[in-house]
Amino acid sequence: MNSLINQYVKKLTIDNINDFAQKNNINLNKKELNVLLEVVQNHYQKILNGDDSIKDYLKEHLTKENYDKVIKIYNEYKEKYQNYL
Repeated sequence: MNSLINQYVKKLTIDNINDFAQKNNINLNKKELNVLLEVVQNHYQKILNGDDSIKDYLKEHLTKENYDKVIKIYNEYKEKYQNYL
């Protein structure tokens, strides 16, 4: 499973992040898009393992409104897909 996820994550682009964000009513600026792409590509294993330490980094680099929205979606997906990882 990790191999599939790794392949998918490597192919992610800023546009993929932006499309997903917009579908979830999150308007990210260019800096925030780059931060999220970097976090996903470089720390996805921590995220999948439930390591929430990345939240502090996001809190520093996203606006309060966007941070709250991103964390809300993160928590929803974490709960929904926890049994599959």
